[in-house]
Amino acid sequence: MFSVLNNLVKLKGNLYITDFFDILIVALLIYSLFLFLRNTKTLMVFLGLAIAATLYLFAKSFNLYVTLLALKYFIGVSVLIFVIIFQNEIRRYFEFLGLIGSRQLKVLPLATRSPTTSEIIQACVKMAQAKIGVLIVVQGKDSLDQFVDGGVPLDGVISEELISSIFEPRSYGHDGALIISNNRVSKFATHLPLSTNFKEIGKHGTRHSAALGITELTDAFAIVVSEENGKISISKDGKLKTLQEFTDLEKEFEKYIKAKFSKNVKESKLKKIIKEDFLLRLGSLTVAGIIWFFAAYQAGIVEKTYNVPFDNLKVPKNIIIQEYSPKELKIKVSTRGEDSFKDIAVKDFKINLDLSNLQSGINKLQISKNLITGPANFSIISFEPSTLLLTAQKYYPAEIPISVKTAGKLKADLALKGAEAEPKSLKVWVPEGIEASTEISTEPIDLSDKNESTVLPVKLLLPEGILLEDKMVSVSVALTIEEDK
Repeated sequence: MFSVLNNLVKLKGNLYITDFFDILIVALLIYSLFLFLRNTKTLMVFLGLAIAATLYLFAKSFNLYVTLLALKYFIGVSVLIFVIIFQNEIRRYFEFLGLIGSRQLKVLPLATRSPTTSEIIQACVKMAQAKIGVLIVVQGKDSLDQFVDGGVPLDGVISEELISSIFEPRSYGHDGALIISNNRVSKFATHLPLSTNFKEIGKHGTRHSAALGITELTDAFAIVVSEENGKISISKDGKLKTLQEFTDLEKEFEKYIKAKFSKNVKESKLKKIIKEDFLLRLGSLTVAGIIWFFAAYQAGIVEKTYNVPFDNLKVPKNIIIQEYSPKELKIKVSTRGEDSFKDIAVKDFKINLDLSNLQSGINKLQISKNLITGPANFSIISFEPSTLLLTAQKYYPAEIPISVKTAGKLKADLALKGAEAEPKSLKVWVPEGIEASTEISTEPIDLSDKNESTVLPVKLLLPEGILLEDKMVSVSVALTIEEDK
């Protein structure tokens, strides 16, 4: 498929359509990395490595020998140190990527101004007035399972009384997080990943760090009540916000529910995709383009010729190819960079000629570019010859009985009572224009040395031009010999 597209769309300046797929995939990886790192302390370290890598590519392009030598060792050591120091962040990044396959398609939606949301808000407000610490996580469309540790499964109906009892200071669940999923209290007393974005956390404590941590990794909505000052904070999309008034909680909760569960979300999805993180996406695309330019475009388009034999053509069973000329097709292909040819061999190219309409005799077949297939990232520049001369013989199927032939005579007191072949007939291919024989004879069986009934293998005398359908078939003859009375 990509090979066909690439053949059709070769752009100016040695650009191929596959180059755009190349840039797009790298841009998506960079974007996901930026998305994960932008709220963590590793962002500046990553940017430092990215700048060093950019300088390396620049130095390589202009052949700055000393700079290349210094950066080569610097980047190698830096990457090793980065992996050791930030191994937890790297693990979390791959967990973040894993969310793509763990989206929950069927999440029971919360409704704005519903009894359920009112119960949550009332419970939070009352506990804030009493300065009781609270951490509630409302699941969005991302799974929370891989980020939530421990806890007690509950599957309880959401109510002010239940939530208040869980966070009552002497309760087992007071210091943990309560998870709301599918319109139920699914777990309590759970542990959440702590954020390392100290700028965003500020002077807040562990509850706020946990609320921020879960919303950095998922699309959940977290509500935190501080037991020091009784203020309510909310966290979503990796951002923490302290509310000035208790009434603001209902507004924030309503905005979140509309964004995640409203029926009109689909209508504004395209608009949201275009606007959301536009500069970050543009930056990712730009970085991917720069990497591609120095790593791929500079390699240039390389051409190579392969001699592909015609001996792997798919020939129908009823046709035999007797002769063909030429013996191979010379195909010139191009791709980006010499390294692309390392794992490519002649067997990777196929000539898909249709031989079902061949006639007995000489056939002249035209070869076109669309009949040649090869690796997806290769373009066919030219091929020769464009014509294949092929001598063929067509056959038609027939089933012919086997006739047993004998020679010599038995002893005077013995008589041949029967001679039967097994199998009794054979399926064969008969050349077109020739009438099928009425029988296939066995080689004559000498009876002069036979004294009793026996079964023995025999050879066949095939009529000229006839071919056996099963070339491995074996034929035997059962001779019935008795005393002549």
